[in-house]
Amino acid sequence: MNKLRISCLIFTWMFALGFVLMPVQPCPSHAAQSKITRAKKYVSDSAITTTLKAKFLAEKSLDSFDIKVKTTHGTVTLRGQVAKAHQYDLAEKIARETDGVQQVVNKISIVP
Repeated sequence: MNKLRISCLIFTWMFALGFVLMPVQPCPSHAAQSKITRAKKYVSDSAITTTLKAKFLAEKSLDSFDIKVKTTHGTVTLRGQVAKAHQYDLAEKIARETDGVQQVVNKISIVP
């Protein structure tokens, strides 16, 4: 046998043995991965809701206690009542500019 062929054979055996001797780590099951993903989404949605409520509280021209915020998979739904159209627009603008928000559904009513 020539030297190149012997080198290739040795490399192939070393490579094969490396895979056989390599420690195998257990992979989490699909169900466990699904639960982890759902938990991360829930925490993320809760963080978005909390952030929005804090921003609404900090905004002097909004009566934030009349605005309800619900976040599901990054989609924010705003409900409640405001006295003026600019408050409606401002609440939606704040929600759209918040990190993690994918979409805003504004169901706020304007009640003078």
